[in-house]
Amino acid sequence: MSPRNRHYRRRGVITVELIMVLFVLVLATFVSFQFAIALIVKQAVSHAATVAAREAAKGADEADLELDIEKILSGLGITIGADASFILEDPTPGALQGTLPCTPPLVPLIDGDEVRVTICVSLTTDPILNILSPYGIDYTGKKFTISAVATRE
Repeated sequence: MSPRNRHYRRRGVITVELIMVLFVLVLATFVSFQFAIALIVKQAVSHAATVAAREAAKGADEADLELDIEKILSGLGITIGADASFILEDPTPGALQGTLPCTPPLVPLIDGDEVRVTICVSLTTDPILNILSPYGIDYTGKKFTISAVATRE
């Protein structure tokens, strides 16, 4: 077999190898994007919970807290309703604001001079991509539940 024939046969193998490697690289890129967006949302929800807890410690009511939370999450297009909800514990749990089920953590117990705000955000809401569900990375039915505690002033 001449070197020219070997090179011609090898071109098909190189093409198959390239397709396999590109598939893995594209999949890894999508995984990075999906997790990066989820991390951005988690950080925003954490910040919203911290701000809401501070405001609740200053005496803000649930309507004021909803405005504060929505102001922080508005850049991501998340509003209190079907995709997000929150609960104010002052120190007993108040009414759920929003329709997404949200349960505050059982521990740690908060003292009488503390307030806790728990925010739940669905992982299938708008900014989060769920493009990798066919590959086993599926956010359907999952949510972030983040709480923040503040001491009354």
